[in-house]
Amino acid sequence: MRRIPNDAECAQVLIGSMHNLTRPIMAFVRLSRGLSIDNMSEVSLPVKFIFLLIGPAMEEYFEIGRSLSTLFSTPDFRDVAYQAMDRRDLLYAINDFFSDSIVLPPGDYDKELLLPIIETAKMKKNNANKRSIGSKSQNRTRSNDSQQQQASSQSTRILLAKMSTLSHDKQDEDPFLRSGFVFGGVYREMHRRYTYFKSDFLDACSLHCLISLIFMFIACLAPALTFGGIIADKTCNRLGVNEMLIASSINGFLFGLFSGQPLLILGPTGPFLVFEEVLCQSLNADFWTVRCCVSLWTTFFIIILVAFEGSFMIRHVTRFTEEIFALIIALVYLYEPFKKLYKIFLSNPVQYKYNYDYPLTCSCNISSILNTTFAFDNMNSSFDDFLFSSTSKYSCYDCISRQDLFSSSNSLYNNSISKSNDENQLPNKALLSFIILIGTCFISVALKRFRRSKFFGRTTRQTLSDFGMTIALIFMVLFDMLVTKSAGGHSLTQKITVPNSIRPSDLERDNIWFISPLRKRLPFWVYFASSFPAILISVVLFFEVELTGIMIQSKLKCVHSTKVIKGTGYHLDIMIAGILISISGLFGLPWICAAPVRSLAHVASLSKYSNTHAPGEKARLIDIKDQRLTNIGVHLLIGCTIFAAPI
Repeated sequence: MRRIPNDAECAQVLIGSMHNLTRPIMAFVRLSRGLSIDNMSEVSLPVKFIFLLIGPAMEEYFEIGRSLSTLFSTPDFRDVAYQAMDRRDLLYAINDFFSDSIVLPPGDYDKELLLPIIETAKMKKNNANKRSIGSKSQNRTRSNDSQQQQASSQSTRILLAKMSTLSHDKQDEDPFLRSGFVFGGVYREMHRRYTYFKSDFLDACSLHCLISLIFMFIACLAPALTFGGIIADKTCNRLGVNEMLIASSINGFLFGLFSGQPLLILGPTGPFLVFEEVLCQSLNADFWTVRCCVSLWTTFFIIILVAFEGSFMIRHVTRFTEEIFALIIALVYLYEPFKKLYKIFLSNPVQYKYNYDYPLTCSCNISSILNTTFAFDNMNSSFDDFLFSSTSKYSCYDCISRQDLFSSSNSLYNNSISKSNDENQLPNKALLSFIILIGTCFISVALKRFRRSKFFGRTTRQTLSDFGMTIALIFMVLFDMLVTKSAGGHSLTQKITVPNSIRPSDLERDNIWFISPLRKRLPFWVYFASSFPAILISVVLFFEVELTGIMIQSKLKCVHSTKVIKGTGYHLDIMIAGILISISGLFGLPWICAAPVRSLAHVASLSKYSNTHAPGEKARLIDIKDQRLTNIGVHLLIGCTIFAAPI
């Protein structure tokens, strides 16, 4: 209210629809004096203008209301509205508004660069008004026109000089400007960013960052568990949930501690999952050794790229490329759940009649089964180890007979998917999985759109929108637990089981984490041939890290100009990510890369908008908590979840 003048009046725009109308009805009312009408406007102000539009229900009139509200926000149209005598005056005012408008394509623009365009448009408008008014004498008109042209050319030169000055200043701060010596970009970013190292921790001491930490922990834990289960299926259980949680924790902690842009979140992504699957299916026995060599080659290529400041190439990437990149990631996320659901429908198809005589409680002697020793490839291991290490851990073992376990042991160890017999098919398993999938998507999308709804207050809507995915996951997990309890404790859906101990998922590694590139004697040419997949991985890593960094930096530039930007990490971040690839390869951990969706969610959770804007005015982004503590804390909590397996 402090920003509203004392003599201010408001205009009310009312849009509606009725089923019994055949054509729209519109009325524009100007009251002789402003009236205070209760529950008419958001702010208690006298109402001067009322615009009413009612039409058939099948039409959408929301945009018409927005357009008229935009007209009322311009001073010229308001002046005409106060003095208009008939409809033609309003139409002339609308045409003048279109004539003076500047149409820009969608995009993020720097207001300093748009300023010369706006000033030039105002100048042309003033010149046109002066020419339309005219002068008493033609000579005086010509002299005035020449003076105006001289003033216009002089102002244009001043504006061009300002633009060149701005471009020169931006060139000095250009993170892609090549320094001319080896690792010059890394040194420049380290020198600028590490100056604020202490501030990166002190700036996180607020309730806002604590809420962001909790939100991002849930947002990062769910993909880590999901990709852990998927990568176990793709790699024949050589990599699993344990490795994924450890890799996410270690890589994220180190990156958050030393990176140039700590708002960037590392996590499992779809492209690297495809590389893991292809290497596992192609190499089989030599998987670990070749994978380690590929990791070392990837780090080598990334370091060479950073040494010669190759990150400057990303400046040629357009918004179109960024959108394609985001689309590919979205398609990967959409493809995997439906592929998994298809396999569930194959193994447990929907039938007309089911055998409901399966035991709801365990009737077999599990203790004797767990103590049984199996021999696989001249290696003795207890069935307990086999049970927790195999991807068959998703099955319900407590309701399978001992004879079925012995007959299917070979297929379980080889991780082959066999179609269940009609007697063992679980009723409604596929339908329940489909309901949980669709229900999770529906709840999360509905809550995401809740931000623009008309229910509750602004803070409540924003909170429900931010925690939409978390609420959807919790709700559907409780629903699955309720169904499991109703079925006598018999689980009908697949579950991701986190092992109780920290050990490799692959039994061949014998609890040894470190993997040497000389672990197996391979032909000499294999060590050089592994550089070819490393080139592809380097390209994917480069684009994912750099494009995500550009997206984050564009958000930071939207903050008010008085805020300090602590620096960028286009060179430093890609070098750290490349080194982490080798660490993951040497210790048999999944490759971790920049996660664009989670990174943007991290930035959004740390954003602060103005709460003093006038009604109808867009909230202004005033601050983004650029700090390290939330990134470090999130990945430390992810590492602690390994010890919370019983929960």
